[in-house]
Amino acid sequence: MIAYNTDMVKREEAPIGFADLLDPKWKGKIVKAHPSYSGTIMTSTYQMVRELGWSYLEKLALQQVLQIQSATDTPKKIGLGERPVMADGNESNVLLLKEAGGLIEVVYAVEGTPSIAQPSAIFIAAPHPNAAPEPPFSPEGQELFVNLGGLRSVHALVKDKPGRAPLSAIKVWKDDPAAVETQGEEIKRR
Repeated sequence: MIAYNTDMVKREEAPIGFADLLDPKWKGKIVKAHPSYSGTIMTSTYQMVRELGWSYLEKLALQQVLQIQSATDTPKKIGLGERPVMADGNESNVLLLKEAGGLIEVVYAVEGTPSIAQPSAIFIAAPHPNAAPEPPFSPEGQELFVNLGGLRSVHALVKDKPGRAPLSAIKVWKDDPAAVETQGEEIKRR
């Protein structure tokens, strides 16, 4: 996903898609996390390559992108004003920073937005299976993820937090963990 600092970039001048990040006006102004350090960024980079091609990332590299390690740090760099535009990161941190009054705005790229499923489970033989106050799969548990974690839920009884774009309104690219695993070393190398 893309985000920008609202103090440094006017809404009408903000990128609306990944192709916009190749505009010379963004040279030296973009931050992106590195797939060698972050599973989130490995997954989003895989999806960018699949949807946009390696040539896109080669052109993006010419933009003097500041590459950092963590998917959670790219939104922080934007919020602190260290760079005006983020080429990737995680939605949850952008939403949480924005909702806390941060100078950051999310952009769901017109080409599509990488998605990353976060599977979870409860061990059948857990020593204290009922120790959690709410099971994570209940509507109440899912609402905690949505409201406090800035995450998404596909549970039919759980609604998006007010003010957030509904998941149904976002063009989302399909996650493919098996392909990420098989292509991970090539992605890191390139």
